[in-house]
Amino acid sequence: MLGTKQPAENGQLLVLASGPTELKSRVQPIFDAIGQRTVWVSDKPGDASKLKLVLNSWVLSVVAGTAQSIAFAESLGIDPALFFESIAGGATDSPYAQIKGKAVLAGNFEPSFALDGASKDAGLIIEAMEAVSTNPTVVKAIHDVLAQASERGHGDSDMSAIYHGFR
Repeated sequence: MLGTKQPAENGQLLVLASGPTELKSRVQPIFDAIGQRTVWVSDKPGDASKLKLVLNSWVLSVVAGTAQSIAFAESLGIDPALFFESIAGGATDSPYAQIKGKAVLAGNFEPSFALDGASKDAGLIIEAMEAVSTNPTVVKAIHDVLAQASERGHGDSDMSAIYHGFR
């Protein structure tokens, strides 16, 4: 599954599935009931979990980059809202960055996905990357900043509280 609390409550999760082709028709009605759509990765069990790690890597990168940009703008004395205004509608815009960024600007760290859970996932991603000889430098850095934010008391907050690791 890919999604957080609100998409889950609204039945809008992305279901990631892999397994024997002959089982698709039996499980698809269940997936349709809980998800907005299903991505069938392959017929090999476990491949959906691999894609989940890839997707979580991207999510962590977006959230960390967004939070760091806010902290950087603030440190420069620039209104961080201008960052979001500047990227809005352009090729570098992201609805997810807009949502998470606006929550950070509002000081709203109500958890959709807890920071400590994101840190755990970052650790799993690092292990998986190392196992297949992919350089995990970026995810390691994100993991370190997540740990700093957690040490500052934000482990139960939303993962966007990584912002506190940059301050």
